[in-house]
Amino acid sequence: MEKIMVIVNPIAANGKVGRRWPSVKEFLESKGVPFSFALTQYPAHAISLAAEAVEKGFKTLIAFGGDGTLNEVVNGAFRHGISPEITLGAIPGGTGSDFTRSLGLPRDPIQAFAKILEGKTMRVDLGEIECMKEGKEEKRYFINVAGMGFDAVVAERTNRSPKVFGGTIPYLYNLFLTLLTYRSLPFRIVLDSLRLELRAYLVVVANGKYFAGGMFIAPEALLDDGKFYVAIGEDMSKLEFLSLVPKVYKGTHIHHRKVKIYEAQTVEISSEATIFIQAEGEVVGTAPAVFRIHPQAVNFLY
Repeated sequence: MEKIMVIVNPIAANGKVGRRWPSVKEFLESKGVPFSFALTQYPAHAISLAAEAVEKGFKTLIAFGGDGTLNEVVNGAFRHGISPEITLGAIPGGTGSDFTRSLGLPRDPIQAFAKILEGKTMRVDLGEIECMKEGKEEKRYFINVAGMGFDAVVAERTNRSPKVFGGTIPYLYNLFLTLLTYRSLPFRIVLDSLRLELRAYLVVVANGKYFAGGMFIAPEALLDDGKFYVAIGEDMSKLEFLSLVPKVYKGTHIHHRKVKIYEAQTVEISSEATIFIQAEGEVVGTAPAVFRIHPQAVNFLY
């Protein structure tokens, strides 16, 4: 077996990943798995750790943390371009770990590691965002879900909240807190050749099925079909929006009259308002933005 690099975010899930890592490390050693590991020490550290691992010749990189850690590893691994030689993996451990839900991996990290050590891989799509950040152009990859508007504001607040209660409770708390003052925003959206102009609470561009700690936001999304699944929550009353929240966990929100679903390979977003963008739960920039899909670009362990 080729030597793998495990990038660990010890503070993910309020330190839960750091507490679990010794037992996970012991498991890998007991199986005779050739591996190196690195612990992140500050935000975005996993990007540079992943880039350095690739430069040192590692072909297999595994993220142990949440979706934000995975996002950083993806961006670091492909810092110098998307490479078919790189294989990625993710072990659930963060507050959300939503991408691994779409893969069907066990929630227990040791069981998940045991599963991916079987060596099965699939080619999954990769999303790319071109947006603005602090007045400069920014490019960012994402592998699960990106969102704009309400979703990004909640993500930013959730990232500043204690994670002691896991992913769902902090997200819901900040969702309701944001709802008190949030207003829908004007969006100009181009989905391939379809043009829309409307007010919306949020726009979600999905590759995976889940986000925000288990919300079943894109029940029909496929990881390898070469298309984004775009969900738009149109302007609605606060009561309507609140009534939608429990439906999202079941995936039945897609039948609501104010929720519109589209498929597209390219999504363009612009607005007179400031619209924040989150990818894998991390705020990465603001509109105007272009989202592009790279079909089956990533070899992923599952």
